[in-house]
Amino acid sequence: MKVTKVIATLLCIVMLLSTIVYAESTQDLNNQKQNINEQINDAKNKQTQIKQELSETMQEIQKLSSSIAESEEKLAELTKEVNKLEEEIKVISEELKQAEEEFEKQRDLLETRLIAQYKSGKTSYLDVLLNSTSITDFISRYHYVTMIAQKDTDLLNEMEDEKERIQKAKTELEQKESEFKIKKANAEKENVVLKNNQALKESYVAKLNDDEKELQNQIDTYTSELRKIDAAIRAAEQSANLNSGGQTNYNKYTGGTMAWPTRITKRVNSIYAPYGRSDTYGYYGSAHRGVDINAPYGTSIYAAADGQVIYVNKSGYGGGYGLYVVISHGNNVYTLYGHGSSIPGYIDVGTVVDTDTVIMYAGATGAAEGAHLHFEVWEGRNNRVNPCPYLGIENREGYVY
Repeated sequence: MKVTKVIATLLCIVMLLSTIVYAESTQDLNNQKQNINEQINDAKNKQTQIKQELSETMQEIQKLSSSIAESEEKLAELTKEVNKLEEEIKVISEELKQAEEEFEKQRDLLETRLIAQYKSGKTSYLDVLLNSTSITDFISRYHYVTMIAQKDTDLLNEMEDEKERIQKAKTELEQKESEFKIKKANAEKENVVLKNNQALKESYVAKLNDDEKELQNQIDTYTSELRKIDAAIRAAEQSANLNSGGQTNYNKYTGGTMAWPTRITKRVNSIYAPYGRSDTYGYYGSAHRGVDINAPYGTSIYAAADGQVIYVNKSGYGGGYGLYVVISHGNNVYTLYGHGSSIPGYIDVGTVVDTDTVIMYAGATGAAEGAHLHFEVWEGRNNRVNPCPYLGIENREGYVY
């Protein structure tokens, strides 16, 4: 393996270093120094190459994970649309059947009237009126004749309308069935893409060593949790759009400084660093998309603004967040509170909260070294932003004055 070659190269360097004491001249020392430097550089280049290759593998996995997530989302949406179309087709088919049955009844009624009229001979409405024996009989006959004529007219109009409705229903049914076939075919294609990407990802994961596999598992868990939050935000956005006038059961956030999530001394333990503050962990691991707020174990955590809970994780690792809560504040602003030790039973999806509501107690669940509050602000789906401006503080560690 390439790692073994690097180790062997480094051993050679050590052996060369041990021979320096036997050099007979400055020139020999310089030559040996140059030779050692070349070998060191060569070793470094090989190490860099190995890291890059490993990074490329991990990057390919991340790309595939992203594609898989997109495919799963598309497939879920297409499946939803297919099911909706299937239900609509069922409803339209039933309505069409009833309309056709009603049309048949009206046609039978009209045929019965025409047959009866035919059997009565050439007697016309005028003949009926002229055969009246008195003015009272004439008025009575006129009334009935008018009613019959109107009934015939109404029946013809209803049949014409029903015929038009049936034709529209048939056209709509054909369109829905055509759309259904296309959506179903797209869903099947997306399912194939999804399975292919999943198989490809598994082949890449198989190439990773144990440490990398563990890291990849953490990444997958974390990504899965982010997708849950993303889905919760999407649902909240759709609910807000469906709600007439955008009314909510809480005061929407319209700007300004949010309340500090704890009622103790204000101190930031770790800053918002979306791109990381060092390359200690390579391309993954050093990013920090929130601020860590000082909160000893059991500290009460409050909502930073009025809002409604849209997601709660009360039981699991939470992709590193541990026990956590996500709150919608309206106007596309959401806050996340992570690493809780426990979450009150009254906090659940749909719970309306304000800045006096205890939503969680501080802890160290998930990927946390010591108890604290991990606080994030999201501006819509998959868009975590610097929370410091929302809290009215600078993005730096230390006490907040």
